[in-house]
Amino acid sequence: MDLIPFLGRFHVVALHLPIGILALTAGLEIYFGTSRRHNRLEFLGNLWLVGTLAAFVTSGLGYLLSLSGGYNEDAVTLHLIWGVATTFIALIGWVAFGLTDRRTRAWTLGIGSAQLLSLSFAGHLGGNLTHGPEYLFEHAPNPVRTLAGFPPRTDPRPAITTLDDADVFLDVVQPLLELRCTSCHNPSKTKGDLLLDTYAHIMKGGESGPAVSPGDLAASELSVRINLDPAHDDFMPSGGKTPLTAAQTKVLDWWIQSGAPASGLLGTLSLTPEIHTLLSEVLHQKAPAPEAPPASESVPPSLTSDTIMQLESLGFDVRQLSLTNPNLVIDYYRVDSAAIPDAKLQALLVARDQLRQLNLGNSGLTDNQLAIVAQLTQLTRLSIDRNPITDAGIARLHPLVNLETLVAHSTAVSNGALDVLDQLPALTKAYLWGSAVTNVDRPYLILGPAPATLKPPEK
Repeated sequence: MDLIPFLGRFHVVALHLPIGILALTAGLEIYFGTSRRHNRLEFLGNLWLVGTLAAFVTSGLGYLLSLSGGYNEDAVTLHLIWGVATTFIALIGWVAFGLTDRRTRAWTLGIGSAQLLSLSFAGHLGGNLTHGPEYLFEHAPNPVRTLAGFPPRTDPRPAITTLDDADVFLDVVQPLLELRCTSCHNPSKTKGDLLLDTYAHIMKGGESGPAVSPGDLAASELSVRINLDPAHDDFMPSGGKTPLTAAQTKVLDWWIQSGAPASGLLGTLSLTPEIHTLLSEVLHQKAPAPEAPPASESVPPSLTSDTIMQLESLGFDVRQLSLTNPNLVIDYYRVDSAAIPDAKLQALLVARDQLRQLNLGNSGLTDNQLAIVAQLTQLTRLSIDRNPITDAGIARLHPLVNLETLVAHSTAVSNGALDVLDQLPALTKAYLWGSAVTNVDRPYLILGPAPATLKPPEK
């Protein structure tokens, strides 16, 4: 029943009310109970009642939230026990101070201190469920971590200085998963019985099947989920959390397609230029800048800042090829279920002279809209992957005489489009895996991501 998880999620909203009221009330009771200079405020009895009711409602909502599953059962039980204890102590406080007027020093110290301790423990355990058991002590000195029952903190991995020195799992894959995935898939919060905090757990998978099936994207639930439409119920990360970028998604797919290696320096792997660029972006390493255009080449004037801002307001990411080359790279990322409208594509025509690389992957692009794209005749790279594109759409691209790379995998394109691609004079690469194109003899045709293989040892 949807009503239970709907109500349960209000626990994280309601919990702040009893924490604030009961902490304030308990603190004031201790103060007035131990001070001889001030008289106790009469309304404290009413505050105990309000705090008790708020704690009762919050505990009930927390129980409903626990029924949705996805949390460590022992951690949930312990948090629930302390939540109930907090409510019970608040009830005692109301009876003692609001009804029977037991205002002795012993009562105020005992009940007030017990209330503050139970609030602290309940809040700490709730934070563990949300952020993981080490959240509070993550940055604590090692002696404090040891007293709290955690292992000493290890030194972080050294910062990557060159791409070749990065480990494929420890420096690339694991940080991406920690950034966007492990908040819901950690030992304290195992959504779908899936843990993504270690390589072994990733390979084990969850209730929906293998998270990663090395070499097979379609059988890897991780790849399937992160490539869904963001509006899809199964898209990950869920709940409106910030998704992986297009580059991060492609890097994870490349890792899976390459056999999901558990280790290995990138310098020992054979990387395609495209993957090298993506890894440089993901690891924030400066990739080799494209060569500046020859002096004899006529370079069109840069777009004004107002024009760039207008494009970015439409959902486009606009950047220059390099500091010395004003020509543009534009990416479009769909953030909801709506397909890209014609008006947004028409807006790109203002940059037709400067635009060299355009990414419209997974944007809902149609065959008819490719007629607009074909007006961007200076394009050297076009990505239209994961769209409902057919041979009819590819036929509209014949004006792109400067196109060198076409990324159109995971579309409905078939061998019928090859006759059109044969006529593009500059085309050197066409990525068409996941389509209906068969393994025909075309020098530009690429029907699968190039797997990363270890270089043979030097003799």
